[in-house]
Amino acid sequence: MSELERQLTQLGRELDWPATPDLVSGVRQRLAAPTPAPRRRPVVLRRSLAIALAGLLVLAGGVFAAVPSLRDAVLDFFGLDGAAVERREELPPGPTEPKPPKVGERTTLARAPGRLGFEPLVPRAAGDPDRVFVDSAVPGGRLTLEYRAGPGLPRARSTSLGLLVDEFRGDLNPEYASKIAGQATHIEQLRIHGERAIWVAGAPHFFFYKARGVDGFREQDLRIARNVLLLERGRLLVRLEGAFGRERAIELARSLR
Repeated sequence: MSELERQLTQLGRELDWPATPDLVSGVRQRLAAPTPAPRRRPVVLRRSLAIALAGLLVLAGGVFAAVPSLRDAVLDFFGLDGAAVERREELPPGPTEPKPPKVGERTTLARAPGRLGFEPLVPRAAGDPDRVFVDSAVPGGRLTLEYRAGPGLPRARSTSLGLLVDEFRGDLNPEYASKIAGQATHIEQLRIHGERAIWVAGAPHFFFYKARGVDGFREQDLRIARNVLLLERGRLLVRLEGAFGRERAIELARSLR
């Protein structure tokens, strides 16, 4: 028995039905007597019946929430501790041209740890970063490493860089990094050093960091992104973006020290 059938059966048990009247005798009496003024018998619902009806409404709401057209046509959802990727039937309105990524205040690798709630990781396969930034407004801080384009790091139109690395505490910022991808975007779940990762590649997709106190996204926050590898490293969520392929992304991730 389904949940809906169970609740309907229980609803029937809760109703106070009157005894079945003698319909034949009643009809004969009415035909023989003058027609009285119509009276409407009040319908009284027991409290338990009202509760049961409310339960059915809640159940119906859950059914409607499962219909794609009523939940923005989200086809697939992929989550990590600190990041979420949604595949949608249609992409929301957003920018048509790339725009620079949002970064914090410029600093150095030597000074960054003092402003972060974690020890920075550097992809040694790419060498030392050209620029380092820290955003202290994010709980635990957010570290951004920028690498110019060069051998093994082709220039990405989405960032004008060879590699963009973002790091933050995923345990303090659940689903802080969010991606919205269309049906043409390739999304793959994998593991690197035994920890979860998501590879997003192919067709460009939208990326945004959720603003504090804001549920969902704002159109002005969306940014076009290229190939991205999201991975967990202990309490950290690391994001690698560039025009490189899957194997190069995994190589960079494995070299994080």
